[in-house]
Amino acid sequence: MRRFILILLMCCGLVAALPAQNIRTLFVEAPDSVLPLLPRNAREDCVDFADANMEYPVSNLLSGKSVLKKLSDDYLLLQSSGASTVEMKLLPSGDDFVICVVNTVFAEVADSRVAFFDSNWKRLKTEHRFVFPRIKDFLTGDDNKILDMCDMYLVSLKLDPAENTLVAEYTMPGYMNSEDAQKVRPLLRDILYRWNGTRFIME
Repeated sequence: MRRFILILLMCCGLVAALPAQNIRTLFVEAPDSVLPLLPRNAREDCVDFADANMEYPVSNLLSGKSVLKKLSDDYLLLQSSGASTVEMKLLPSGDDFVICVVNTVFAEVADSRVAFFDSNWKRLKTEHRFVFPRIKDFLTGDDNKILDMCDMYLVSLKLDPAENTLVAEYTMPGYMNSEDAQKVRPLLRDILYRWNGTRFIME
């Protein structure tokens, strides 16, 4: 009997712990500094619509619209405005997890920033978990003339909804004239990063 009660208590503890590890709860309870455009009630509406398989826009604090486009237990994609997105992913780390947040702004081309938080939304040092690639890391050769043409650092980051990976894409050619872009694009590669439980490692 005591063994049964112990197992029951353990199960209850696991059930109680699940909501804190679900990205729905974390999204709703995120600090305003992480999601400044969406107040808590708007985030709750976003989750409700997504759970009903509806991409329904909600009003944000810039008098625009935000839409939660993808939602699973450990990943979400928010179209936060007409020119920006937010991705969130829960990454396993020992007995806990790390929250990865990618903010991307779309002007003529996409440009991203990434941040990491613990399960209590305490910000972690980005450099301990991800290092942005150098421009030459995107090049498939050692052509210095091509490297000289890439004089702006603009990189798009995308999290994988199903895998614990991240892809970096050099987007500077979107600002080039068509002739230069045609020279540069064939020599570029996307860079895959894989989470190892502590940090993203370039492959």
